[in-house]
Amino acid sequence: MTTKSKITLPGALNQTISLQWLSSSGLAINDDEQSLLLNLKDQDGLFLAAANESDLPEVIPDHLIAAALDCLFSNNNQQSEIHLAPSLTERLSGSGLIHQRLENTGHGISYRSGFYQNRTLWHWQKDAQLIPEIWTENEKGVVHPLREVQPSGVVYKRYDYHNDVTVSFRTIDLEQDLDLFHSWMNQPRVAEFWEMAQSREELKEYLLSLLKDRRTWPLIGSFNGEPFGYFEAYWALEDRIAPYYDCQPWDRGFHLLVGNMDFLGKRYSNSWTKAFTHFLFLDDPRTTRLVGEPRADNKRLMKLIAPAGWSFVKEFDFPHKRAALLNCYRENFFQEVQL
Repeated sequence: MTTKSKITLPGALNQTISLQWLSSSGLAINDDEQSLLLNLKDQDGLFLAAANESDLPEVIPDHLIAAALDCLFSNNNQQSEIHLAPSLTERLSGSGLIHQRLENTGHGISYRSGFYQNRTLWHWQKDAQLIPEIWTENEKGVVHPLREVQPSGVVYKRYDYHNDVTVSFRTIDLEQDLDLFHSWMNQPRVAEFWEMAQSREELKEYLLSLLKDRRTWPLIGSFNGEPFGYFEAYWALEDRIAPYYDCQPWDRGFHLLVGNMDFLGKRYSNSWTKAFTHFLFLDDPRTTRLVGEPRADNKRLMKLIAPAGWSFVKEFDFPHKRAALLNCYRENFFQEVQL
């Protein structure tokens, strides 16, 4: 089990959480303001309690307990639930981490499949309210839900215990990222699939159009703060893929490239495939299915994303390419994929 780690929360909170195992059962957690000393017991499953209940604050910030749960679930792959002592359960500032309460004992239960759908640690919006489902029509006559304006900055960040890296995604910044984006797009191995080996000014206009368009969201992926790849998240209903399958209003897809060759390999692909899939499901709880449409001959990509819960559906003909339709479902991802 990892003995020491740090988590920096994305978004406005931007706090750093430190975790340290003091023994096989003692876990110390602290942020900029508070600290907790927790004990872990193995009694018919994992049971989390305070080392000393008299030291507990009246209200425990959700992110401190969430950090403990993430550490425990990540280091105990077969554990589907964790029980929390009544003293911890009662002091949580919200109820999003507790999915069931046992009346006879007062224990709270956090289920793995529910916990990883909670935004507290990883998503820039935390527990912000979703915008209502308001329908509109775009310039092509497609009727779709109104989409949110793209935020700037880091929108997802998570320490990956399995691969010992912090993976993050942020909205692309033209001043900061244009040169890097240009160099990546002009790599022969990238140009083979993206077909965008263009000038700096042409690529700048391309990114400007995306940043103004709520349909497609351009993002930079980083490992430990170093950029490794480019991602485009898109709403499928407004995309050219919609007519080729039974598209639903909140389906989402993405395109990607790994431009930094230092981050090729199974360790990193295992991390970013799961992280970006996780991010898209967290970004809107109404998204129950993700789709992809790589070139049908891009077998390497299909193999890379399979551990993140993606599966092949069919081949079909786009006007510009023979494509493979890939799917990933929310239920399968949170029940079966080990983050």
